[in-house]
Amino acid sequence: MSTHPQANPPSPDKSNRQHVDTKPAPVDDWDEDVISEQNAEREADSSEVDPFDPAALRIDPQTAAGAIGVKRQIVTLKVGKPSRMEFCRVHPSETYRLDTAIVEDKVNRESYLVASSLWPDLQDFITLVRLCVAVNRHGATFLWPAKLPDPNGRAMDWHTSMLEAQELATKSWVRIQADMSAGSYTVFVATGVLPEPEWPELTLSELLKVAFKTRFIDSMSHPFVLELRGEA
Repeated sequence: MSTHPQANPPSPDKSNRQHVDTKPAPVDDWDEDVISEQNAEREADSSEVDPFDPAALRIDPQTAAGAIGVKRQIVTLKVGKPSRMEFCRVHPSETYRLDTAIVEDKVNRESYLVASSLWPDLQDFITLVRLCVAVNRHGATFLWPAKLPDPNGRAMDWHTSMLEAQELATKSWVRIQADMSAGSYTVFVATGVLPEPEWPELTLSELLKVAFKTRFIDSMSHPFVLELRGEA
C-alpha cells in the first residue's frame, strides 16, 4: 500500500482578512475643550435657580430708587389737622405759613380758600386760620390749619393748644390728641432720634394752588357760596 503525503490545509487568504483596531482614536485638544463646554452646559441646565437666593434679592444701592433720582411729585394736597396716630413736622420758615380765611364744608369735610376781597361779604361763613405746610413720617406733605383766636371773643383752649402744637412741630416731631375732659389738644413730642423731614421744593403759592385748585372762592357766584346763601 502506497503512502501519500498528507496535504497541508490551505492557508487563509490574508487579503480577505479585515483588521479591527480596538484602540480608541486619538482626541486632539480642541475636541476635549468642546466636550468640556458641553458637559458644563448640561450641568448648568440641570441645576435649579433658587428664587429666594438672598444674593438675587438684595438691593443694589447703585440702582435703588434713591440712586436713580426718583422723587415724590405732589399732585394733590390734604388740608386738615394730622390724625392722632401720626407724628408730623411743620416747616420752620415763616414763608410757609399763612394767616387767612377759609370756609368749611362740614358735610363733605372740605375747606375752601376765600379771596380776601370777599371776606366782608362772607364774614358769617369764614373762619380765620393759620395754614402751615407740614410733613408726616411717611413724607406726605399737607396743609395744617389751626383756628386763630377770635379778636372779638375769648380765646379757646382748643384753638390755642393747636397753635402751640404747630409751633412745637417746627423743632420736633409731634402728634396731637383731643382731650375732651380738658377741652384742648394734648401734644406729644417724639423722644427718639428721628431724621429731619424732606421738605417739598414747591413754594407756598404753588402748594396753595395744588390744595385748593377746585376749592377757591373768588366770586359771589361760586356754586358753594350760592348754596350757602340759599340761592342755588
